[in-house]
Amino acid sequence: RDKLCRCPAQLDVEEVVRDSAGRMVTWTGLGFARVRDGAGLTFRVDNVPYPMDYELLLRYEPESAEDWEAVVSVSSRALPTSSRCGNLLPSEQMYRESLPHSQRYVLLSRPFCFEPSTPYEVTMRLQRAGVTQRHPGAFILIDSLVLLPRVSELPGFHGAEAAARQEELERYQCLEVFHMAPPHPLAQACARLVCSVSALMHGGALPCQCDPQGSRSSECQVQGGQCECKPHVIGRRCDHCAPGSYGFGPLGCSPCSCSPEGSVSQLCDKVSGQCQCQPGTVGRQCDQCQPGHWGFPACRPCQCNGHAEECDPRTGSCLHCRDHTSGRHCERCQDGYYGNPVLGSGQQCRPCPCPGYPGTRHYHGSACHADDETHHIICLCAPGYAGE
Repeated sequence: RDKLCRCPAQLDVEEVVRDSAGRMVTWTGLGFARVRDGAGLTFRVDNVPYPMDYELLLRYEPESAEDWEAVVSVSSRALPTSSRCGNLLPSEQMYRESLPHSQRYVLLSRPFCFEPSTPYEVTMRLQRAGVTQRHPGAFILIDSLVLLPRVSELPGFHGAEAAARQEELERYQCLEVFHMAPPHPLAQACARLVCSVSALMHGGALPCQCDPQGSRSSECQVQGGQCECKPHVIGRRCDHCAPGSYGFGPLGCSPCSCSPEGSVSQLCDKVSGQCQCQPGTVGRQCDQCQPGHWGFPACRPCQCNGHAEECDPRTGSCLHCRDHTSGRHCERCQDGYYGNPVLGSGQQCRPCPCPGYPGTRHYHGSACHADDETHHIICLCAPGYAGE
């Protein structure tokens, strides 16, 4: 495996995922670490299989046409124990490396000797090159730190008898394939040699370890060990949901389907699937207006003249008008009541005295209104009745 655990060490670092629709995927794992100008990042390395020198390669992607630089240090709290790495103290290793904006990776200038069962920290400060003033709006995207073994140190890859193998590695650029993400398909000669390198470093072949829930079978690819994953599941072992999906289980994962208008991003909670909503929007997918609003995605308050709190989320027509009101905005009185219920009028809907009141045995009207001049109540009588 070439990608190692990434852990943001300081503030001003955030995880971002690029939408790959219609574009070539240029990252590994779950996405990038987006690092602000002058901030730091720490990689924790604790899965080294073989004590030897490793070249350090940093994959990155700039956000602007500016060159950056990284001040890198390698450290470990444990003292070296193997004879191979025992003559070198980690604290002695520090690098200052240029990160040109025209490139996507840089091979650090010196290798470092890592050994198994020892935790290491590779810490770097990332900043724009050639300037002293840090810019809070400048970022660089960091994908991964890659440890490339110096295979000439492995048994069978040094000495006169291994000259042919070394020559093949260089002729077909077998190790250079792993510089970029994603790596290009291996040439046939490289596949054989890389399998030999892997077997030597790990002491033989490794088990597939395909996750029984996330993978389609227990078999994996001979090169790299990639298992066959169920829908929206990723990882070498098919053991977690892809970015933009949730609910890891026997059927795979489900897409988040976050509303592009209502959500902050296309990522959601890995368990519940809840998207992160913009202000004013709600719902698992952030595709609804909050209560009391309508017209997604341009949510606006319901206009109900104070007689209802909710309205139809699509049309804005008020629901459950109170105080004997009706209409799209609860702006008029129900039949059998009179008055002006519009907010700010100071009036309310009152029962029509025709001659009783709506709901009583002596009420014989169907509607009424107040005369504009006399303000007398004029009843509209029910069939079979007449007014005075």
